[in-house]
Amino acid sequence: MPQKRLVSIPKWCERHFVEGSAPSEITVRRALRDGKLPGMKVAGTWYVDEAEWLADGDELVRRVLNGAN
Repeated sequence: MPQKRLVSIPKWCERHFVEGSAPSEITVRRALRDGKLPGMKVAGTWYVDEAEWLADGDELVRRVLNGAN
C-alpha cells in the first residue's frame, strides 16, 4: 500500500502555488471532500496527500516519491 505524505492545506498551497495564485482553503477542502484531490480528514482537519497528488496516477512516480525499490 502506498505511503501517504499528508500536508496541511496552507503548506500545500505554499509549496505548489505562486503567491496570490493559490486556491482558497474552502475550495481545497471542497475538492478533498469531493474526491477531486487526494487527501483525508484527520481529527477535523483536512490534509492533502502530496505524494499521491504529485504522482497523478503514475505508479512509477508514486514508487519513487515513496522511496520504493
